[in-house]
Amino acid sequence: MNNFGSTLWRYGVFLQVLVVGTLYGCVALPPMDTPPKLAQAKSTDFVKTGEVAWPPARWWRSFYDAQLDTLIARALANAPNMAVAQARVERAASLSFAIKAESGVNVAANGQISRQLYSANSIYPPPLGGSYATSANIDLSLSYDFDFWHRRRSAFEAALGRHAAAQAEAQNAQIVLSTTVAQVYFRWQILNVRIQLMQEIEHCRDVLTAMETKRVQAGIDAANTLHDLIAQAAIPYQTRVQLETQRDQARYQLRFLMGDQQDALTLQVVTLPLIKDAVPAHLSMNLLARRPDIAAARDYVYVSLKDVDSARAAFYPDINITAFLGIKSLNLDTLLRSSSREQGVTPALYLPIFDAGRLHAELASKRADVALAIAQYDQAVQSAVNEVNDAIIRIEGAGREGAALLRQQQARQHDLAMADQRAQAGLIDRRQVLLNQLNVLALQEQEWVRYSKALSAQIDLIKSLGGGYGDVDMQ
Repeated sequence: MNNFGSTLWRYGVFLQVLVVGTLYGCVALPPMDTPPKLAQAKSTDFVKTGEVAWPPARWWRSFYDAQLDTLIARALANAPNMAVAQARVERAASLSFAIKAESGVNVAANGQISRQLYSANSIYPPPLGGSYATSANIDLSLSYDFDFWHRRRSAFEAALGRHAAAQAEAQNAQIVLSTTVAQVYFRWQILNVRIQLMQEIEHCRDVLTAMETKRVQAGIDAANTLHDLIAQAAIPYQTRVQLETQRDQARYQLRFLMGDQQDALTLQVVTLPLIKDAVPAHLSMNLLARRPDIAAARDYVYVSLKDVDSARAAFYPDINITAFLGIKSLNLDTLLRSSSREQGVTPALYLPIFDAGRLHAELASKRADVALAIAQYDQAVQSAVNEVNDAIIRIEGAGREGAALLRQQQARQHDLAMADQRAQAGLIDRRQVLLNQLNVLALQEQEWVRYSKALSAQIDLIKSLGGGYGDVDMQ
């Protein structure tokens, strides 16, 4: 065995003895933590279950609206919040790579050359002292942290967990954005229909007012009846202005959501979809895996547990080793001679003995992060169940309301038809026909308000079910 190998062997024996002896001198080790218990959703938590499939990744295509497909595609490509979410994913990935790089073997090459005048009155004897000389050195250094207690490994696993959480949060941002675009788009479409209805109501009111004006001028009716009709005729106009304002707001909100403020947004009125209140089966088992926000919360629990492992590992000795091999000479002419070789090995041990409670405080902080992450996960589960139930209840309520409105519409349509027949027969004047028509139009307005609530609840249900997260086509 050469001298260098013999030195390494002696250092190895020394380190083994030193580690065993110093383990008894460490800071008091903390107790192990018990595995956390996370909240679970039960089948009894949901107001309704079904047998249909879960929303697909591109759930908006089920509306068969090419205009909506284009809007959501533009939003996902250009919206600022999607860029923010993607940047967070990339940052988390970079941090995990950086921590992994710190855990490996570090090898570095160094070289230096200098020319200087050496003092004649220093440690250098003649002929070097008092003369110029060119010195140089070239060496290769190596360092490695053995990480016996997995401190760096736990930190790397925590970084991987943060990366996974960032990816889940990016998927959640995509779902929130796509459902918001759909909500605003259909709101714009429904507002157009309601504005058209208000125009029809305005027309009926104007005709009634004109007919009453003639009757007042002829002395058939009193003037106070005309004032009441004029006031009523202004109501649909006011409502139409409000609806047009909301429609303009919806259009500009769509532009904002798409992150495209420069180009004008041109929308076409389309046929609106039917309402579906179907609910997937096995909600209690599958919901937690289908929600990206719950997946992110679960990842953060994992991250906090790994941070605790890393903080606990800091209580143990840290052992690393450095070595170097190179050549060095005060004279450039002799640099490449074998006698210019130098080499060395330096094992190092860091042992926490007295730290004024710093390690315990750091561990307590990480344990508090675990408690916070678990609480946030439990809250996310409860919120998910509540959002599903809320959407289901709203859809079912809108369905029951629709049945009642349908019966009213059928009755009012019958009244309108009878009034029209009697007016044609000369039994009544056209005012009664117009009043019955206003009743029908008012019920149609109520129906579109009900439809708007039902469609909004359906999209909220898609969002609460994860919006396609976990689907094989999810990007």
